[in-house]
Amino acid sequence: MKKVHLAIGAGLLAMLAGGHAARAETVDKIVAVVNDDPITLYQLDKEMADKIDEIKKAEGNNLQKEKFNDYRQQALNLLIEEKLLDQEMTKHNMTVTDADVQKSIDSVMKRTSLTKQQLIEEVQKKGITFEKYQADLKGQIRKMKFMGEFLAPRVKVTDADLDAFFAKHPDQFAPYQSVEMAQIILPLSETASDSEISTANTQAKEIINKAKGGGNFEDLGKKYSQTPSTAVKAIYQSNMLAPQIVEALTDMKPGDVSQPVRSPLGLHIVKLYERKTLAGDEYKAVREQLREKVFEEKLEEELQKYVDELKTKSYIQTKSST
Repeated sequence: MKKVHLAIGAGLLAMLAGGHAARAETVDKIVAVVNDDPITLYQLDKEMADKIDEIKKAEGNNLQKEKFNDYRQQALNLLIEEKLLDQEMTKHNMTVTDADVQKSIDSVMKRTSLTKQQLIEEVQKKGITFEKYQADLKGQIRKMKFMGEFLAPRVKVTDADLDAFFAKHPDQFAPYQSVEMAQIILPLSETASDSEISTANTQAKEIINKAKGGGNFEDLGKKYSQTPSTAVKAIYQSNMLAPQIVEALTDMKPGDVSQPVRSPLGLHIVKLYERKTLAGDEYKAVREQLREKVFEEKLEEELQKYVDELKTKSYIQTKSST
């Protein structure tokens, strides 16, 4: 296994090994001050320790010192933002009771069909204690309560937002997308010889030229297609089509005829008539689901904007974190 080149300080190495001496050395060293609150080297090292597996997974075994330091700076920026938000929540007396936490745990158990003991075991498998899980949950609930009270009222979701979200994330709504198309299929086995492939491609190009030249696609299908019925235009759900066909359709416009598309069935020549989008009853069926997704995305944007505003109004000083 190649050596991983990580510029990890002695404090973090000791923490990963479970040492206690490092905590005594790093807990009092201040790496940033946010208004009147310090962020210690110990807190930064712990944040990096929590993310070290994620970093290695993203970067592989060739992570250099400069790149590691970039991740370290990102971790410090995250701690600063969390500190600013925590100060705001404290200022607004945002509290979470034990009953709030228990209600959330009950919801998790109901949703996952786990008993409390099973939930504890699942949490421990992830390397954290149930007490830490409860503390993290408490922090998440506090943050959500703050966002719900102070940021959610700022978020407005319009019909234009819904349309834009759908266009940006079409894969999430694949079952509701469809195309009106027809196809001519020339049989060709997956083990076809070069000669057979060449013959099929020649015939496909001949069909394409005739179709683009004004030939009736349905008539061409009767003459050439393995299954003439597929040459009759029909509506297909996008998620039911072969991936190769979906990819070919991506850049096509209504009226276009594709180049030969290979699939396990053979060579496909596709004509696109119309691209369907969410509308009518189909749109109504997913409208609230879509609105919820858009709201969540815009709420996160509003949170980042809020924290950025806090940064401009706050005293923030950073120091050496090594």
